[in-house]
Amino acid sequence: MGMWAEKPWDNDSAADWYGDLMDDTNLRKNWLVGINKNPLDQPDVVRAAASLFLMLGRVYIWPINDYDQDLDLAIKQLKKVAEYDEYQDVPELMEMILGEIEELESRIKKSTATSLIPKKTWWKFW
Repeated sequence: MGMWAEKPWDNDSAADWYGDLMDDTNLRKNWLVGINKNPLDQPDVVRAAASLFLMLGRVYIWPINDYDQDLDLAIKQLKKVAEYDEYQDVPELMEMILGEIEELESRIKKSTATSLIPKKTWWKFW
């Protein structure tokens, strides 16, 4: 049996399916277009792309050879989104964005990030 944990992606069949999905849809290529937009000109698009990585940016889902590089890119770009003036005027939104950044930083190997994650997070299903 190819299952090694309880998450939907923690088994051989699912990992293969995700790999095929990424390849067949060019998802990462299209993700790169959004995440590489200028965060101060198009913060909504960059945050949307970062949200996709929050959901799918996991080992066994995201293309493994690009995972660390893309994780760093998502963090860097989302930090720039947090600098967007209009967002800084909305404390609840800033709290969510900081939580999103913190979640992504927690996925870095040997992360020493402190917890800023709000009590309710939209991206955590497990």
